[in-house]
Amino acid sequence: MSVIDLLIRSLPLLLQGALTTLWISLLGMALALVIGLLVAILALSGMRVLAWFAGVYVSFFRGTPLLVQLFIIYFGLANIIRFTPFQAIVIGLSLHFGAYIAESFRGAILSISEGQWEAARSLGLKPFHTFIYVILPQAWRRAIPSIWNSLIDVVKASSLASVVTVQELTNVADQISSASAVVLPILLEAAAIYWALTTLLDILQRYFERRYSYSDT
Repeated sequence: MSVIDLLIRSLPLLLQGALTTLWISLLGMALALVIGLLVAILALSGMRVLAWFAGVYVSFFRGTPLLVQLFIIYFGLANIIRFTPFQAIVIGLSLHFGAYIAESFRGAILSISEGQWEAARSLGLKPFHTFIYVILPQAWRRAIPSIWNSLIDVVKASSLASVVTVQELTNVADQISSASAVVLPILLEAAAIYWALTTLLDILQRYFERRYSYSDT
């Protein structure tokens, strides 16, 4: 079988693995956004214990490799709670990138002028409603570029699912290359699929930046 024939026959398998990659990434992205926002709120809550917890969380997950975190979740906690490989990678991605997104949200929230809070207060809005309806929408617009970069990184980092035997794109490519002894073409084919996924996300990022771009005027 020629290399071209192998690449053609491998494509459906790689695309099936890419669907798993996409599903892992979407779940990881969604949870990372929720975690990031909650941690940012804790960091800015003004309560010392909650702010300390948020700081430790961000420091740990930004300061240690994702692979080590994944091993802790899947292997290290196995005697306490056993996660499936799929659960482990989704949890690992969401916790890891949630720390980066938390800093993006925190910085964006702090960048909103105090005058916005004062204006909302003068209109009779309570602090909670001010945050939800006035501050958060503006912070989200300012944070879109950095948050979206983290979301794109989720797709690339999802390749670590292969180390816990999830049948995603990298794992499938490794199996095919091992069985066929054709390594470089298969890996390049897998890389092209990753490139297509991240390029699509990059296009969406530019759309959202144009659609929800923030202006001080």
